Amino acid sequence: MSITVNIYYRGTDGSARRFAEEMTASGTVDAIRAEPGNLRCEHFLPLAMLCAILQ
Repeated sequence: MSITVNIYYRGTDGSARRFAEEMTASGTVDAIRAEPGNLRCEHFLPLAMLCAILQ
């Protein structure tokens, strides 16, 4: 059985995008991807909500 979790990070003035960039640059995203049982970890920028990142 798989469980999907969607998380929106919201911010102003590009802070959500900077947060996602920092998560990637710091290696946090790679660490999350390496966790046992984790099938996928991706970031998406919703076109309808440019002040948020969907993880």
